[in-house]
Amino acid sequence: MSWFQSSLTHADVRTQASVAEVVDCFHNQKHLLSRLALLITGDEVTAEQSVVNACENTIHGHSPFRDWLLEWAKAATLTSAILPAAEAIRRCESAYHGRRCTHPEHLSQGEPGERKMYLDLLLQADPSVVLTELDALCRAVLVLRVAIRSSIQDCVVRLNVPRAAVLAANCRAMTWLHDLPLSHMGNVTYQ
Repeated sequence: MSWFQSSLTHADVRTQASVAEVVDCFHNQKHLLSRLALLITGDEVTAEQSVVNACENTIHGHSPFRDWLLEWAKAATLTSAILPAAEAIRRCESAYHGRRCTHPEHLSQGEPGERKMYLDLLLQADPSVVLTELDALCRAVLVLRVAIRSSIQDCVVRLNVPRAAVLAANCRAMTWLHDLPLSHMGNVTYQ
């Protein structure tokens, strides 16, 4: 049995990201991660601190797989950003009481090209417009769904908000994103 454990440990080490790779990822993707966190927190300082906290938690926690490092960094950053925004997110819940989504396409994760297009659109939008036009719950659901492809149930759990409110906020957010006029676009591009 000991040969199995040691070979399994050796295989894990080769596929896990090193501390240097984790730090490089967070450093190289800082603008992307900060923008995503800003859309949830609504505050630049809190957003930047969310990126720092996510990096620290990743370094001191279980190392993610090297191939999934950017996705891990996004998910860790969003988790870190949700904590300080949780109260504001939950306050928005009552605004969605009784609202229903009649768009079955809003439940779909979409094709990879469509998801990339929506993420690019969200990242290029002027953050002040997003913060003004969408409430905290809408923004959090939108970012979770578009940036890390969270399911509706994952949003319910992460945000601690009832499913009906998440569905209604998702409908509003996806409708807003679909109708986002080009005049609201910023000059920032993300790769």
